[in-house]
Amino acid sequence: MPNLQNEFIKFHDAIKLGTYEEEQKLRDKRELLIKELKQGLKDEKIPGKDKKLVFSYFGQGSYAMHTGIIPPNNDYDIDVGIVFDITNQEYEPVKLKKLIRDKLTRHNRTVVIRRPCITVKYSDGYHVDLAVYASNSDDYHIAWGKEHATDPTWEKSSPKQLIDWVNNISDTAEKRSQYRRCVRYLKAWKEKHFSVDGNAMPPSIGLTIQAGKNFNYKEGNDLESLIAIVSAIKNSFFMVWDEQSGAYKQSINADLPVEPFSNVYEKMTLIQTNIFYDKIEALVEALEAARDEADGHKASKIFRQVFGDKFPLVEEEEARASNKKPYLTTGNNA
Repeated sequence: MPNLQNEFIKFHDAIKLGTYEEEQKLRDKRELLIKELKQGLKDEKIPGKDKKLVFSYFGQGSYAMHTGIIPPNNDYDIDVGIVFDITNQEYEPVKLKKLIRDKLTRHNRTVVIRRPCITVKYSDGYHVDLAVYASNSDDYHIAWGKEHATDPTWEKSSPKQLIDWVNNISDTAEKRSQYRRCVRYLKAWKEKHFSVDGNAMPPSIGLTIQAGKNFNYKEGNDLESLIAIVSAIKNSFFMVWDEQSGAYKQSINADLPVEPFSNVYEKMTLIQTNIFYDKIEALVEALEAARDEADGHKASKIFRQVFGDKFPLVEEEEARASNKKPYLTTGNNA
């Protein structure tokens, strides 16, 4: 196949979340919420103690890892970690989340307590996810549980270490850039192919971690690097017996590289992981077919089926041109 690295870079730049305007809006909403929360909690104390309830914060998620893509329906989001200077015993997790929800509720937004976080939704399509942590003298635990959960818990978490793991995936800027591009390609594929089976959509952090663990740098060739990643993801599935259906189904494990080292896919059912396997298998076959296609025009059509219409279509006349030069990246498009 003619080298289509140029088209991959153009596609990456089309899906990459990172324009100044988008980042500024997300930062503005984050800073406003932090300011309001600090003001709302300025007189709050830890229950039963003469000690103020104070917190610090940090960026997390794809924004902090530099792996975000432009979301469908312009549903932009930013993840923020809110770290309270408390121990697990000093505050019940959902009770603390309810307090935060009440302090941030306004007429122009809705605030929803979800199991892993608090989501602040705005009418303009943006939302901020607030993950609430107890610091435990730098031994972070996240507040886990919905508003009416009967078993809310503080669960061990290492969000800053996970960000560091992703951001230090390789020793050079260009290798890290290729890794992040591959993660974004996977996220674009996920958004396109799991819209119908939304409940089976694998968590992005799972794809990010598996991409990192199976990343092999291929100079000037994102496709080969991506094929290596998705092939490894496919090969990580294994068969298990499903008592409910009376048949074997595909399952998958991928452990966090930091504490608590839990399986990031553990909340997916066997039906969901089976759908995930079928789609990742189809992805491997499509990428390999495009790689082996001698006609650049036909190959680009396959990539558009995989990733969507933002992938550039190579015109037939251009595809017939010989000796197309490969695109050499500079590491500036991470």
